[in-house]
Amino acid sequence: MPLHPAHLFRSALPLVALLLIALVFWPALQGGFIFDDYPIFAENPAIHVTGWHWQDWLRVWTWSHSNIQRPLAMLSYAFNYALGGNTWWFKATNLALHALNAVLLMLLTQRFLFAGWAVKAQDADTAALRQTSGYWALGVATLWAIHPLHVSTVMYVVQRMELLGFLFVLLSLLAYWRGRQQQTKGRPAWPWLMLCALLSVVGYFAKETALLVPGYTLLLELTLLHFAAQSRATRRALKAAYATGAALAALAAVLYLLPHYTADALYAGRGYTAWQRQLSQLRVLPLYIGWILLPLPKLLHFYYDNYPVSQDLFQPISTLLGGLLLLSLMALAILLRKLRPLFALGIGWFFVAHSLTSSPIPLELVFEHRNYPALFGILLALADLLYVATRRTERAVLASIMVILVVYFGSLTFIRASIWGDRLLLTNTLAEDNPGSARAAYDLARRYMFMAGNNPGNPLYALSIKELRRAAGLPVASPMAEEALILVNADHHDQKDIQALWASFLDKLQNHPLGPEAYAALDQLTTERLRGNQDIDAQQLARAYEITIRRNPTRESLHSSYAELAGAVLHDHELAIRHWRQALSLDTNVGGYSRRLAAYLLESQRYQEALAVVTQAWQLQPALRNDATLIALQKQSAQNVAAAQSAGESPPSVPEPNVGKPIEPKAIPMR
Repeated sequence: MPLHPAHLFRSALPLVALLLIALVFWPALQGGFIFDDYPIFAENPAIHVTGWHWQDWLRVWTWSHSNIQRPLAMLSYAFNYALGGNTWWFKATNLALHALNAVLLMLLTQRFLFAGWAVKAQDADTAALRQTSGYWALGVATLWAIHPLHVSTVMYVVQRMELLGFLFVLLSLLAYWRGRQQQTKGRPAWPWLMLCALLSVVGYFAKETALLVPGYTLLLELTLLHFAAQSRATRRALKAAYATGAALAALAAVLYLLPHYTADALYAGRGYTAWQRQLSQLRVLPLYIGWILLPLPKLLHFYYDNYPVSQDLFQPISTLLGGLLLLSLMALAILLRKLRPLFALGIGWFFVAHSLTSSPIPLELVFEHRNYPALFGILLALADLLYVATRRTERAVLASIMVILVVYFGSLTFIRASIWGDRLLLTNTLAEDNPGSARAAYDLARRYMFMAGNNPGNPLYALSIKELRRAAGLPVASPMAEEALILVNADHHDQKDIQALWASFLDKLQNHPLGPEAYAALDQLTTERLRGNQDIDAQQLARAYEITIRRNPTRESLHSSYAELAGAVLHDHELAIRHWRQALSLDTNVGGYSRRLAAYLLESQRYQEALAVVTQAWQLQPALRNDATLIALQKQSAQNVAAAQSAGESPPSVPEPNVGKPIEPKAIPMR
């Protein structure tokens, strides 16, 4: 039996939407890695899997669970490496996940719209309303998927964490909705609700934003579901469960989250306090809304390391104005909760989506990818308003509006994706659009140096040096530009301004916030020195460690890196022992760490250090005195120390290693 043309048209529309999503993002697939892509996976050998042996995958899971703490996302990167590690496939995987999210969002949106627009049963044409809500859901999901703001989320490969996290949020909400529909009909709902909880837990291993599922479900109850159930006992149980959950969440926030995450020590690496961060969010959230409504590529910079901090409500005045705007939106959503539940749901969705990244957690102030889930809320609210405004107009008018919006968003996304697909054009654009960003300048310099092949005779080499010097002089710059210039000087044995570079490097460590980039710069210089690059001044590195450890004495990786530098390069075994002891005392797994470390030091013929590590481990955890591995390591180290002393020899001075540091890199803070 032939299908009706209208049915064929409706069936083809989702496929057309998926093709459109692929089309507008396609140019960006040719682009490269950027920013956190490098330390998280591109330059992280811990996840570079080349085969399919289960032990390799277990190693990735174990490492990522204890470091990045997002093992599901890290396994997906390892999967791309196992398939060959081509950059195109990393980005294509992200695009496929984004398209899948668009499909799931369409299914969820159709349920929301049908429930929100339903009228009394005797007046409703259920079939027509379901068809109408299906068209609208497809439109909302398509606009969400092709929005220009998503280019930097989908094509910034490390944000696969965000894509996967939202994937499990959507699956959880679909399961929750099905379970609640079962409850309204008096049918068993617990399998679906259990599935919702399970999917949320799994999503947590991709990104912590999956923890927001209860917030979204509470919004659904307050706007569309109203705690409805056929059984009165079920209704009471639902209300009691949410009331209890809200009370426990409030207690956890007051008693643990706020005291813990607003501590001065956690903000030591930021140029602002917890209070200033919260004030700044009063400007950041309206900025996000502006990007959603007017997503011009010139307004989207990707790098926001120079975003000004709000000092108080009046400095700048936009802090107060932004706060008033946000307060007005929340008040409007509450007032219209019964009259326009979908509008209220959309506004509430935006705030719930940002409730984690705009909380006092010591994250950076602004990032575009934080709008990946939140953008849907604004589109849903606007869709509800547009539905009211066009309910009595011709379908052709509404279709024309939708086509205009799709062309508008799609064109801007295609333009931005084309920029992201050209590595030099992207870095040039980011530096030109935001000349105050040290990260953009550093990224451009890195691109120039790569294209120059590190060859001083290439004209791009001089441009790279010029951009690095400009980056070093920017007010909020980290010491990464100085680190790059020191490495360049060392590579070409050019020491003419090396003292000035070291002075600037040390000054920033002393007087600027010690953020992730400062630690990364120090770590990179140390790694290169340990690999045998003797043009990097080990004494200057020692001064850098003294400064950073004095400012942050509880950072374990500083002590372990300094100890390795002291033992392997400076041959100051007493200094090395002192910092190995500090590192051990700060590690949460003294037994495992001491075994690996003592074995490495013994193999490197640094017997005094190995003996000191075992002794310190026994002092910290007396139960380890029965550890057979540590006992064997202690005996072997002691025998070698005694042999050297009886022969009247100093501890052996061994060649500098060329394999880097033996200590695994620590977790990179979430941005």
